[in-house]
Amino acid sequence: MSEVFLPPRVSCSSRKILLTKHFYTDLINLLVKDDKEKLHVFDSSGLYLATKKIGKNNPKAEQIQTDNEMRMRWNREVDRAIVSGVPETEIRQIKKKYITDRIRESVDIFGSQPERLGSIIMTAVTALALLISKVLDKARELSARLFEKETIQPVAEPNERRTTQVIPQTDKIPMQEKITHKEPTANPSSQKQELQAKTQTTEQEKPKIPPKPVMSAEATAYPKLLKIYKELNRQNGIIFDAERERNELELERDSLKGFAKLTKKGELQSRIERKNEEIDLLKIGLSGIVKRYGFQTVHDFYKVFSVSKTANAEYRDKVDKWEEQYGEKVQKKEESISKRLRNYQRENADRQTKQISKSRNRGAR
Repeated sequence: MSEVFLPPRVSCSSRKILLTKHFYTDLINLLVKDDKEKLHVFDSSGLYLATKKIGKNNPKAEQIQTDNEMRMRWNREVDRAIVSGVPETEIRQIKKKYITDRIRESVDIFGSQPERLGSIIMTAVTALALLISKVLDKARELSARLFEKETIQPVAEPNERRTTQVIPQTDKIPMQEKITHKEPTANPSSQKQELQAKTQTTEQEKPKIPPKPVMSAEATAYPKLLKIYKELNRQNGIIFDAERERNELELERDSLKGFAKLTKKGELQSRIERKNEEIDLLKIGLSGIVKRYGFQTVHDFYKVFSVSKTANAEYRDKVDKWEEQYGEKVQKKEESISKRLRNYQRENADRQTKQISKSRNRGAR
């Protein structure tokens, strides 16, 4: 089997070699200060295809260069698929079905023929491009439906019945009980002190407020990563529009008849080729965006972005719950209620003291 087609089989010795590569790569990267210049070990089981280095005076240099271009076309399409929201499992399935399995079949049937690799990869690129187109079309249809639903939905009129919050009334004096002319059994000043002591104990029994949730490093990085994510989506939208224009040109070319087919076909074909070159450059721009921010591949960025997005959502959820239970508004509300309660207890104690003093005066008469 040719090395161009199949990677070496995974064995104990190959695992040791891979671990050794990782060890020495990490060791070298300790001396490299710039993240963009750090080395990386290629994952042969990942979504991408590895390119081959071309040595000096290599007789197969031209063939290797052609294969590398095909591999890069697949890698660019993988970047596009990730940005477009194609699930990773489906990308792996296409890679296995249209590349790995087809290469094995080709080797079994035709033997070692590296020149067949280009056509195999192009078939896989086409299959992945069709899947991307379907995913993007569904996403745009869903977005259009949501937008239409929001515009058609009538604005809800404010409800005239408003719920009023029941607040204990402190300005009105409650109904007084019938005053008896019996002698009080306790000193009024001692009763007032007891009421004040009860008020103080209720204030001391307030639960301790737990500290506000702290944002993790992953959640802190989310705003910066979100900007990169939006930049990738803008670039992907430009690619989508360019592909639509290319498709329209192809339909126009294929629908030519008679004399127009002889005169306009060449012009349309050249415009299609220029548009394909533009699309290729735009796809290269996807990996260029993430590399500007220190990521090796688009896939690496999306893995970090997913972790950061989850961490940020969890942090926001914790903060919202904390604000509901211990936030500034809740504290002010509790302070207002406790203040009203203290005033009410103080006024009640004063009223009881006055009532007792009046009853004593009447008894003395």
